[in-house]
Amino acid sequence: MKYRLLVFAFLGLLVFNACQATSNPQSVEDNASAGNSTSNNVVVRTPAAVGEFNYVFNESQEAINIGIALDAAQSVESVIPVEGGTLSAKGADGTTYTLEIPSDALLTETRIKMTPVGSVDGLPFGGEQTYAVQFEPEGLSFNNFVTLTIVPALEIPLDQQITFGYQGEGKGLVLAPPVADSREIKIQMLHFSGSGVTKGLLADIEPVRQRLGGDAEARLQSLIAEQLMRERQRQLLGQDEAEGSPIDFQALFKQYEEQVVKPRLAAAGESCAAGRLALQTILGLERQRQLLGASDENDAFGKQIEDLMKVVTRVCLQEEYELCAEEHIIHRMIPVWLGMERQYQLLGLAGDGIEPEELKLAKDLTKKCLTFELQFESDGNFDYEGDGYESVVKSKVKLQFNPDEFKIQGQSALINDYFEFRASGCEVTSYRGGATFEAINLVYETDTRSPTDELGYVRDYKLTYWPGETSESFTVACDDDPPFTSPPRALWSGLFLVLHYSELDQGEGVGAASPPKPDMSGMMDGSGFGVPAFSMPDMSAGGGYIAQDWEIQSGDYLAKKEWIREDAGLGLTEAGTLKLYHRPGN
Repeated sequence: MKYRLLVFAFLGLLVFNACQATSNPQSVEDNASAGNSTSNNVVVRTPAAVGEFNYVFNESQEAINIGIALDAAQSVESVIPVEGGTLSAKGADGTTYTLEIPSDALLTETRIKMTPVGSVDGLPFGGEQTYAVQFEPEGLSFNNFVTLTIVPALEIPLDQQITFGYQGEGKGLVLAPPVADSREIKIQMLHFSGSGVTKGLLADIEPVRQRLGGDAEARLQSLIAEQLMRERQRQLLGQDEAEGSPIDFQALFKQYEEQVVKPRLAAAGESCAAGRLALQTILGLERQRQLLGASDENDAFGKQIEDLMKVVTRVCLQEEYELCAEEHIIHRMIPVWLGMERQYQLLGLAGDGIEPEELKLAKDLTKKCLTFELQFESDGNFDYEGDGYESVVKSKVKLQFNPDEFKIQGQSALINDYFEFRASGCEVTSYRGGATFEAINLVYETDTRSPTDELGYVRDYKLTYWPGETSESFTVACDDDPPFTSPPRALWSGLFLVLHYSELDQGEGVGAASPPKPDMSGMMDGSGFGVPAFSMPDMSAGGGYIAQDWEIQSGDYLAKKEWIREDAGLGLTEAGTLKLYHRPGN
């Protein structure tokens, strides 16, 4: 298997541009001070020493923060599948923002929100017209570029478009790379927070260039985004190639490799966050290199990325499983597993019958994480003028995630713990009859407490279950009558069906086609204790009872659902409980 060479994309970018042009435009101030010439109003910089750009690696540089005011009334959101999609929003001023997500960008299905920015304060350049939008979830990274297209309410001339980005609520202002061959305002993004465009001159960037971006990676990307903006203007405006040479990025990127990339790779095994950062660093740069058609193939470096994936996968799996097993955070494990599996496939490391050991481990730990114990108890009573019956059932069911069916399911015996049939003036012998309780699927509903809540929580559960058909019976011996023995009947199950009829799943084969409620009035008709023959639903087509709106508990005791049902006209009462416990590792 061959792997693409994951090298420094921006280096490839500048080498590519250098092959296409013999100059690189820069600021008017630099041109004036250096005595450079201009051509068609495009100013160029003479070759600069690497030392001029050492600010990129100067951690003491104070980042620029801006003020933003979101227009929440114009926000939109949608769940985007892994196959990709499009999301559009319109600002109050009529500006449209369109986010395009390709099929290989997301690792898992993700809810994305975009909110137009109503106003921006504190921009050190431009500002006469500014249009921006903010995305959530904050910090979301993509496997491939997503593209933001901005159509301003008022047109901005191409030679006055400055594209920018920021993090959080306006922190770490940085220049954003445009799509170089598009006359539309298109911004390429590999991660979220905010992006926009402002009307201004690139010369205005010069005084604050050293402060753009909050770290070395962002400052370097900002520097290169500036060069892309200049080259875009030159090409699309049909300007002549400027004299001089482009900035020599070779030494800069070598320094970047030594000071940023190698330390991140070395720290990849220390934590999941460190491993993901290392992976995102080299994959993100390769994606930008591929955009230029300058990607190489190198098996040695491909082996390096394969080894890095093994390290990152194992350390992230271990952290997630510990969260699950020790803190009972159950809802993150499936997305982690699926994200890793998709990442392997997109890198060509899995698929076509290839399943790395790390993905087998991910599947196994997901099953161990999503293992539960469900306890069910129910006490049903039918009273007909003092006669009738009481039937008590219980079950303890092990539930576990089934990766083949993608369900959390299980089954166990439904024990008829107590049964008593009552007939006044007669001698009665009661016979218990159990069944099989089937948990068809357990689903959890998640939520977050704030936009920055990374862990989230489970706010409710939805259990689809079928408690089975019990088979109680009895013998009644009364004076002057021969003994009567009832055939096995689903006495508890019929009672439960009557009182929980509205909770039947309206799925295929159930619901509208469900039987009518059993008529309990014939239970004691004085002619041999005719027990109603309950017509139970045909469960072969799926469906079952639905239990939701649980009371969330704490620790390994996840949730509880209690109820009391009654139909006084029919003389029916039933009290029951469902309890859900987390049993990871079993």
